[in-house]
Amino acid sequence: MVRGESIGPAVMRWAERDSSVRALVLIGSRVHAGAGSVTAADEFSDWDFQVVTSRPELFATRAWTSGLGLGEPLAYVSRLGRLGAATKVSAVLRDGELDLVVIPSGGLRRAKWLLNLGLATRLPPLRQALGGMATVLRDGHRIVKGEREWGAFFRRVAAEFPAPRLGDAEVRALAEGFVCDYVSTGHKIERGELLAAQRWLHLQLAEVNFQLLHELRLRRGEPTLPDVRRIERLPHDSRGIVVSAMPSAEGLRAALEKSAAALRELVAALVPEWRWPL
Repeated sequence: MVRGESIGPAVMRWAERDSSVRALVLIGSRVHAGAGSVTAADEFSDWDFQVVTSRPELFATRAWTSGLGLGEPLAYVSRLGRLGAATKVSAVLRDGELDLVVIPSGGLRRAKWLLNLGLATRLPPLRQALGGMATVLRDGHRIVKGEREWGAFFRRVAAEFPAPRLGDAEVRALAEGFVCDYVSTGHKIERGELLAAQRWLHLQLAEVNFQLLHELRLRRGEPTLPDVRRIERLPHDSRGIVVSAMPSAEGLRAALEKSAAALRELVAALVPEWRWPL
């Protein structure tokens, strides 16, 4: 059996048995297009699900995994997901990896009710949460459990809520923040705080450039990957945003200037009136 192939079916069987699971939705590379797709599953792919549940507290610990028949997880964590609107559970199992986005059924029912009333788009927090959900669903999904209650809702969310976008004001704010972090990183290098500078390059400056590249490609109608994963496979040159620097003053200075050049190029394409102030 291919690595990890037992995990998905085991989760599906468990969900069908557990009455607190109102819906289970398979997302991620396992439902993407065939082998020719940039985002198709490969031998390293995990299993990604959204689980709509009346007992979200169940996933705070690993105890529930005993019903999967896959053995004790080697590692397990429940934490706030990247989009900030739901809890994400990650588990490393002996046969592969599993990610679950945990969605309380009560909150989702309220969202469904507000959507039916035409009010969901008028509430910024809900609009943002459903926009994040839509981004995931549009990439591909398959409802394993809960089609009757939730199928139409998921399809409507995917169709009606656009991907989160950056307005010009947000682009300028990111650029201004980049300049502040650029100056701070330069001071760290000159002060000899080389590891701190290396960290800042990767955590702050590179992240801004990734966000701006994603927005630029959306505006141009080009293929894009918001999480940067497999971005190297897309038909474009991403070398300008690559950060590569050993913790030496010379290497960090070069990487810092390369990141700044990429920022200037990206912002010029997005908001031409903005100018690098230094």
